[in-house]
Amino acid sequence: MKYLNLKLRRDIRRHWQQFFSVFLMSLLSVLIFVGLQGAWHGLEKSLDDFISKSHLPTVWLQADTITKNQIEDIKALPSVDKVNAKTTLLTKVDFDDDSEKYLNLNTFNDLAEKIITVDKGEKFDDNSEGIWLDTNFANKNHLKLGDELTLSLANRTFKFPIKGLVESADKIYFTGSIEYLAPNSKNYAYGYVSEKALAKVTSNQKGYNALEIYAKEDDIRDDLEEILGEHLLSYYNQETLTEVSEATGRVRQIRNLSYLFSFIFILLAVLAMFTTIRRLIESQTKEIAVIKALGYSNGQITWHYISFGLLVGSFGALVGAAVSPLMSLFVLETQKTMFTLPHWQIAYSWSALAVIFLVIFICTLSAYLASRQVIKGLPAIFLRGKTKKVHHVFLEKMPALWRRISDETKWAIRDAFINRVRVLMGIVGVAGSMMLLIAGVGMPISMNHLVDKAYNNDFSYAKRLTVANYNLAEKTYKGQGVQISQAHFSKDDGYNRLLIIVSDGDYVNAKTADDKSIGKGGIYVTNRFAELAGIKKGDTLEVKPYQDGKSYSFKVKGIVTSETNQGAYIRSESFEEAGGRFAPQTMLVGQEVSKADIKNDANILSVINKSDQEKNAYDFVNSLMSVFLMIIGFALLLVIVVLYNLGSLNFVERMRDYATLQVLGFSKKNLQLITMIENLMTTSIGWLLGIPMGIWFLRRYVATFSTIRIEYTAYVTWQVLLIASVLVWLTSAVTTLIISHKIKTINMVEALKGVE
Repeated sequence: MKYLNLKLRRDIRRHWQQFFSVFLMSLLSVLIFVGLQGAWHGLEKSLDDFISKSHLPTVWLQADTITKNQIEDIKALPSVDKVNAKTTLLTKVDFDDDSEKYLNLNTFNDLAEKIITVDKGEKFDDNSEGIWLDTNFANKNHLKLGDELTLSLANRTFKFPIKGLVESADKIYFTGSIEYLAPNSKNYAYGYVSEKALAKVTSNQKGYNALEIYAKEDDIRDDLEEILGEHLLSYYNQETLTEVSEATGRVRQIRNLSYLFSFIFILLAVLAMFTTIRRLIESQTKEIAVIKALGYSNGQITWHYISFGLLVGSFGALVGAAVSPLMSLFVLETQKTMFTLPHWQIAYSWSALAVIFLVIFICTLSAYLASRQVIKGLPAIFLRGKTKKVHHVFLEKMPALWRRISDETKWAIRDAFINRVRVLMGIVGVAGSMMLLIAGVGMPISMNHLVDKAYNNDFSYAKRLTVANYNLAEKTYKGQGVQISQAHFSKDDGYNRLLIIVSDGDYVNAKTADDKSIGKGGIYVTNRFAELAGIKKGDTLEVKPYQDGKSYSFKVKGIVTSETNQGAYIRSESFEEAGGRFAPQTMLVGQEVSKADIKNDANILSVINKSDQEKNAYDFVNSLMSVFLMIIGFALLLVIVVLYNLGSLNFVERMRDYATLQVLGFSKKNLQLITMIENLMTTSIGWLLGIPMGIWFLRRYVATFSTIRIEYTAYVTWQVLLIASVLVWLTSAVTTLIISHKIKTINMVEALKGVE
């Protein structure tokens, strides 16, 4: 075996370009799975450590007022272990700059302190009149310990010295408002003060309006709704609280991404390994004859060729594993702008090791399957070279059509039917590459379309005003009123959804699936909510809005194709006809209402500019753009490797045929034309199959990013298909030119000579 091992090393050195594709495929297969696993499993571990050490509550709720008797009734529930009552207020931060800044002010106690980490500064002090401020907000606004923070509430201002900077386990993905898709740390913050410090804000009026509940189960909605009645404003558990669920959901998204793409790359690693070993054997039939003549057994020769797959596959897999931490760190780095965690880490599980061994095994198995033909046969047979069995194709049974086809095309068609496996591999490779490119190009386009649709089609306001007195604001600004509240629906999907009640106006323009506006006479359910809850047009829906206490029955008049604000829409007239009370605190206004108009209006509690919402949403998309570009890069690399690999295999297999055709009078241009026709057929079929496969894959890929409150849907445009198609065809054309150029280098004497 010593000489076979020497031959193995020499062959790899001599044919390194051929084996580089195998090395690359095995490397990418491991790199994508292990690299993404390091990111999602590391994020999962970081979250679990933070959440478990913080003893995160099971349920969060808010009410307008909560009495001691209600707290005792909740504590008495069988599944409830502990209840933490607190006060939370939305205050405005007075800053020198022009932007609106808001702070969610909370009280703390011994139980609340468990979920809050003091990053810098003093420990919590019940007697302190200072504030413990959100670390991100402080950093973005250049605030430091000891600075005074000025807050305003109900036309009164209060100053709090900054005693500490904190990170809270229930504020990992803190957006500040449900109207923002991503964190906006520069303008929205949270902070904690003692009950003593809060007393000066509330004029010593004690009362709680929020509870953090520790329970054995996370669905105690019915009990809490019964206890709190019309006072209940919102109910969240760990699956629905945006500040936590977005972070845990991102783990699922990246994990699904690793599974989807790793499967494709492992499949194509098989293709690369099989075609490379087969090409090597095709070019070494005479060497195999010599080896057999020297007395080496069939098993030794088979093991020799298996060693190529084992060696190259192992090297690629190990290099992929070694490089994967860099990819893990890169992906985690893109997430640090979205999530607030005290510690970030990369982590791997045993499945990473399993995938490494799986890739090595697949490469080895592929080499064995490709080399089985060397087991049987005498040396003299191998010295003659490979012979082909020629079959007639079905087109030859149609003489009128067959005579019209050029000789080059006839040859290409016959060869395709003779070498079905090679052609099938080419089709699979092109289709897989097209599928990846459509997904890579289509994902950012789909997400950007969602943002554009939400903030330019579904809604056309310029500002969202939160008002204390809607009737006064309506007389002043003539806007469109919107009442947003959580509601318990029946049917539902186990989660509270938003009930959005809108008055007559031009700023809410969401359409149904049949392109109709939200009208009177019924309720309109968003598409994702309808799918998850099994709601159809014409169904009767029971609705129990929070802060209302009553139950209403509405007929579902349409399914709204809105990706944001998952829940239901209804016109105020329809709600009032059913006996409800329309009491909005949100007003949508247009460009005619300027900042100067509302600056000194005491009735305006907060202002959100649609342009800020849109920018915030694009920031969210941009946080994932690096991952999308990485996928596009991998897909392009895949196209190049697969097409070049198959083109080279075709050239090696056909070298003797090309030489024979030259002797028969075919020019090199004719031979190049044959190559182009063969590549055109393979690419065309793979491209056509890849389009529906890519659209399907894009839909599955995009759906992994959907959450409780947002539905991400694939937006397949002609631009997506055009970009992916151009990239595939351009790569195919370049590969064809490279292979065609090789035809000019064929030595007819060497290609045609037989037994030496």
